[in-house]
Amino acid sequence: MQVQLSDDVVLDSRRAVWLPRQKTLVISDLFFGLGAARRRRPDPLPATPHLEIWERLFSLIDDHDPAQIALLGDLKPAQGAVEGDEAEELRTIFRKLKGGGRQVVQIVGHPERSSGPALEGTGIQPVEQHRVGPFTLMHRRRIFVYPRHDASQGFWINGGVHPLFAVPGPGPAGEPDWMRLPAFLYTGFALVMPPFVSYAQGFEVIQAERLPRQARAWKLLADRLSPLDLAELPPAPESLRTLTRPPRKGREAAKGGE
Repeated sequence: MQVQLSDDVVLDSRRAVWLPRQKTLVISDLFFGLGAARRRRPDPLPATPHLEIWERLFSLIDDHDPAQIALLGDLKPAQGAVEGDEAEELRTIFRKLKGGGRQVVQIVGHPERSSGPALEGTGIQPVEQHRVGPFTLMHRRRIFVYPRHDASQGFWINGGVHPLFAVPGPGPAGEPDWMRLPAFLYTGFALVMPPFVSYAQGFEVIQAERLPRQARAWKLLADRLSPLDLAELPPAPESLRTLTRPPRKGREAAKGGE
């Protein structure tokens, strides 16, 4: 399912953005790093969700036939270590993505993530921002979700925030039954994307009352995109506004992470 945001921007319910005039497919947090070694552990990623990721990715490529694929975010956390034959799996994936002469670019949020074991042999040199026609692609968490317009940056497409909205529905006893749903968020001059993999969800629910008047959003539920009426969306209960963030480890804990 697709939503035509403009002649230049198409939202795809497979958690991607298609820029038809630039023939560019934009994906946030694909997380290639959940590869061969991860699946051999005692608590492996179930086969069906793993295969579904690749089915969605290659169906997007088949349907849109992009000349360029832009990956927002790391291949693994901090482009970290690879185990066993993960390295060869990553190289194979990139060969497939680059098939037919496609360009693949990776946009990371921090300069220290422009290198790392997960990138070796892929031929990828990450950048902090990437300009495609009138769009600036980025992957930043600490850029305010509701940014001030900067004409020199053009239209921002940000993959680092992962919008979540708390949406009420009727409960079994008539009480509100809330769901936290990923979404595409359009602010008027910026588009904030959901992650490609569902388990890379955000941690903070977007507060609709803080959004600019022209903001629009589309919630994702299964394979459907539906508009959210932001003006009528009630404030989320305090207990639903944040998700528990997993404990940080190692260097990220020392730095405070992002």
